[in-house]
Amino acid sequence: MSGAELVVAPMVACFSFGAWLILQRRYRLSADMPTSTIGGAVQGYVELQGVAAAHPTAPLYSPLRALPCVWYRYSVQEKNGDKWETMRQETSDATFLLRDGTGECIVDPDHAEIMSQHTEVKTIGDTRQTEHLLLAGDRLYALGQFKTLNPVETHLDSREDIGTMLAEWKRNKPMLMTRFDLNKNGEIDEQEWQLARAQAKREVAKQHRELRAQPGFHLLHKPRDGRHFLITNKNQEKIETWLLQCSRVCLATFVIALGYFGHQLSQLS
Repeated sequence: MSGAELVVAPMVACFSFGAWLILQRRYRLSADMPTSTIGGAVQGYVELQGVAAAHPTAPLYSPLRALPCVWYRYSVQEKNGDKWETMRQETSDATFLLRDGTGECIVDPDHAEIMSQHTEVKTIGDTRQTEHLLLAGDRLYALGQFKTLNPVETHLDSREDIGTMLAEWKRNKPMLMTRFDLNKNGEIDEQEWQLARAQAKREVAKQHRELRAQPGFHLLHKPRDGRHFLITNKNQEKIETWLLQCSRVCLATFVIALGYFGHQLSQLS
């Protein structure tokens, strides 16, 4: 047994065993996790299924084909001899919506593993373009951290907001004079300014009450504990079958590499 074999065989065994552990964990997460509805999901790690939708006021277009989408990843490669070298690549990080009939969730795709069946590879001469998309209307399957954010949790500083409102009124002097120059002398005296402050206080309080009365919104994002963050428009059963098959290949590779290493050691002894 050569020195290289003494090193490579255990390295292959360690790598394949580690990959088997990761793939098995991901398979069990997907297979065992019950699907939650957006309207009834608990706070924490969840599995969701729904339909992708773009933000109405912030449409997204793919860079290569200018197609409307909710997410994209693309690369442009040039051939250098027998190898393809990446010249340009980009992944969108804009949020999009997931809807399931019980509610709506904002999806932050940053750091997610995204698997898409909308993939196009185009080769023109020595240039190869690859583009992956998630489209509005796609049926999505997602695993990630679910959190409901309530406007009540938002820090509202009454003092700061009152000061901001008064500063805006000062910049709009015609409006300020019309509303608060009660004696029509062309100036805002101390008493009139106190009335303006009181009015600003009332308006800010009303704005804060309206903000707190608004319903919360849901967010799906990367788990902080490192659990799998997956978004895909592929069939869930196919994803689970693929994970299971890959994990079995890794386990078989581990057993073969370990057996080969043990066999070679026994021949040396």
